[in-house]
Amino acid sequence: MAYTLRDGPGFYLLRTAAQFKHCFAKTLLPYQITPVQFAVLGLLWESDGLTQHAIAERLGKDRPNVTRILEKIEAKALITRQRAPNDRRATQVFLSKRGKALRPELENLAVTFRMSAYEGLTEDEQTQLSQLLTKLMENLQ
Repeated sequence: MAYTLRDGPGFYLLRTAAQFKHCFAKTLLPYQITPVQFAVLGLLWESDGLTQHAIAERLGKDRPNVTRILEKIEAKALITRQRAPNDRRATQVFLSKRGKALRPELENLAVTFRMSAYEGLTEDEQTQLSQLLTKLMENLQ
């Protein structure tokens, strides 16, 4: 059988991820926050004080890239960074008051966006989609 681009999931995953990111970026535009910056804030809303290394690991990004992302978020006064008391080589990232205050509004925005992305999918299909994508990611590690 000959290979065609549209036969595998990679093509659709790439296109869907690009479209998802583009549309979410437009949704976040009034806040001047990018999707990856939102992801960092989301991690910190779940666990404030993560190290830069932990953020990089959870996002699947290299540390220099995460450093640049954090610099941009810090310039917006949404986070602060400080040396970890137990490891002077590590830097912890904390939400500022402004970063904490944005949580309800941005989470509501994200939930509304997700609902529009899932339009036409049943709850079972949404769960199945998440499970299948998780399996694919695990297979590729």
